[in-house]
Amino acid sequence: MDNFTTVSLPRDISPKDLATLQKRCHRILRHGDLRLDGSAVESLDFFGETFLADIATAAENLNRRCVLKGFAAPIREKLSKLTVNIVPPKDDSQKMSFIEKLGERGFYILDGFKNFAYLLSECIYWTFSRVFDKNHIPFHGTSLQLFRLGSNACGIVFLLVFLIAFSLAFQSSFMLNAVGGGSYLAGGLGFLMFAEIGPLLSSIILAGRSGSSITAEIASMTVAEEIKALRTMGIPPIQFLVLPRFKALSVAVPILSFCSSIFGCLAGMIVADLVCEISPYNYILSLKDGITVTLILKSMVKSLVFGWIIALVAAQKGLNVRGGADAVGKATTSCVVTSISGIIIADAIFSFIFY
Repeated sequence: MDNFTTVSLPRDISPKDLATLQKRCHRILRHGDLRLDGSAVESLDFFGETFLADIATAAENLNRRCVLKGFAAPIREKLSKLTVNIVPPKDDSQKMSFIEKLGERGFYILDGFKNFAYLLSECIYWTFSRVFDKNHIPFHGTSLQLFRLGSNACGIVFLLVFLIAFSLAFQSSFMLNAVGGGSYLAGGLGFLMFAEIGPLLSSIILAGRSGSSITAEIASMTVAEEIKALRTMGIPPIQFLVLPRFKALSVAVPILSFCSSIFGCLAGMIVADLVCEISPYNYILSLKDGITVTLILKSMVKSLVFGWIIALVAAQKGLNVRGGADAVGKATTSCVVTSISGIIIADAIFSFIFY
């Protein structure tokens, strides 16, 4: 019994007809055998050969029969010489061992450190050398990036730090009152805000907000080959794209860290007045005992390094992206995770150095 379904092919298989024919033939092969009638076919170009090769592969995979009917002799001779390149399946026996994966990951991390150090040295060099170089190309973008990456982030940074400091002070006040140490709330909270919470939280928030923005912008330019266009025009991408953002975050992160620490102290003052019954005047006097000039300088140094980590990691992820639009999303996610991890590791190192 003949179970073949016949499909008549047009005179020329054009790209416009290719998708429709493929869908129809695949639908037929899922339910039975296929017969291709080529009586009207006069010539077979690349698209026709691709179509027939695809149908033959699909029939073989589905264990169906596909026969040709009515094709002219020259076309049959041409089809007899047609070959299909099949990609061999992945050999699972060649999977890397745990040691090989560990080594590959180690080299990946070392390569990241190398790129980070290269960007840092380039940014520091061009920051100071351009002052004495009269022939440099004037790139004006630092003030714009300072506004976009720093000034526009003030609201979210101050609000989140204020709320976290308020919660911390509110929960600590009950324990301090229980042991009669409510007067120590101001000094302890002030030290904690400037030494740890202010710089750390401000940097983490900026890593998620501004760092991801930098990576997405530069990665989009890399995918669209705009970075190659800059190099073709003789414009160094690091000076044009990375340096303004590096300078902007070097200024913005310490300022936001200092201001957010002050907002955290204000949250503690509200809690001290409501829970511990400490007047704002006495709170400020006690606050001065916990905050010193040395502490503020240490906080500024930490914030400066955190800003460098955000700017350079974001730029590195953006410049090294490979692929299409999906790669931009992966690079942005990787930037946020790597930046926050680097900030926390650097904060732990500073804790051993400063305190």
